[in-house]
Amino acid sequence: DFKTNEYAGLLGGSTFESNEENPMIGFRGASRYTHESFAESFALECKAMLRVRNEMGLTNLKIMVPFCRTLTEADRVLEVMSEHGLKRGENGLEVYVMCEIPSNVLLIDEFSQRFDGFSIGSNDLTQLTLGVDRDNAKVA
Repeated sequence: DFKTNEYAGLLGGSTFESNEENPMIGFRGASRYTHESFAESFALECKAMLRVRNEMGLTNLKIMVPFCRTLTEADRVLEVMSEHGLKRGENGLEVYVMCEIPSNVLLIDEFSQRFDGFSIGSNDLTQLTLGVDRDNAKVA
């Protein structure tokens, strides 16, 4: 789950990434995956996952969706993945979500109906719950 500043730091990345004031809560994770400006890139990511599962036979690969803010985002990212051949439950595909936003905790029952499991993202969850910025030593 790269943030815009991390993508921009890659060779050639600054050509494609905009500057965000706070990339920690910006254009990342599920919102990025479902945005029209990232559609082609996400399609390639899905294609790679399909290749690993279907051509290489590594069906134990699970997919993890990072930084999923809302139930609508959850539904949309699963829909887009399905459009690219990655349908939850098909051929044993399990899709997990990072639990790293307070809304994930508050709506845990609803998120658990959409995903097969969770991974706790304690850095982001702590930062967003306590209102601290781990990238700013003055308030970290």
